[in-house]
Amino acid sequence: MITTMDAAGRIVLPKAVRERAQLTPGAPLEVQFVDGRIHIEPACAAVTIEKSAGLWVAAPSEPVPTLTQAAVNAAVEELRVPRSDAARRRG
Repeated sequence: MITTMDAAGRIVLPKAVRERAQLTPGAPLEVQFVDGRIHIEPACAAVTIEKSAGLWVAAPSEPVPTLTQAAVNAAVEELRVPRSDAARRRG
């Protein structure tokens, strides 16, 4: 997809890209220039390391949305390799 940059340096991510990346308005993005390419990705959530029940865990510094079963199912489906593709890779 092609987009343009305005005079203030702003770009609009196409709707299909925003939906596929599950980006919402106000989502923090990390922008880097590496080897002549511009990389844009969702910023990692800030965390602190805390001890909980005797174990060290990463706890979000700010509230984060609850991970739903529907989101997990969608991720699994997106990553699942069709059986015919898996058979070809093995054989």
